[in-house]
Amino acid sequence: MISINKKWTQHFIKERKNLANNGYLEVTIIINDKGKVIKKPIFSFKGLPIESQNEDFIFDLEDEVKKTSRTFSLNNSKQENILIEELKKNCRKLVKEKTGKKPYTNINLVRI
Repeated sequence: MISINKKWTQHFIKERKNLANNGYLEVTIIINDKGKVIKKPIFSFKGLPIESQNEDFIFDLEDEVKKTSRTFSLNNSKQENILIEELKKNCRKLVKEKTGKKPYTNINLVRI
């Protein structure tokens, strides 16, 4: 039998409640070796109440990602990390404005 620390158990329960209440948003951005975004971002989300306005929601998120990504150089790993944090913040803010929820947000930069 595996022993699980009570502190960790409480942490996992808190995380699961947060996911259940606020949802999940994942953004994947594909960039080339020169640091340019080469395709539209890919979005995955669960638990966000946006079914009827899905296309507008995606369009607004795409605009936010493009606008934020333009201000960073993706040839520098420090800039990449700052970009990821800015995208998290800005995407969460947009989702909060549209839905009232602050989802757990994950940003993936894929370099090809």
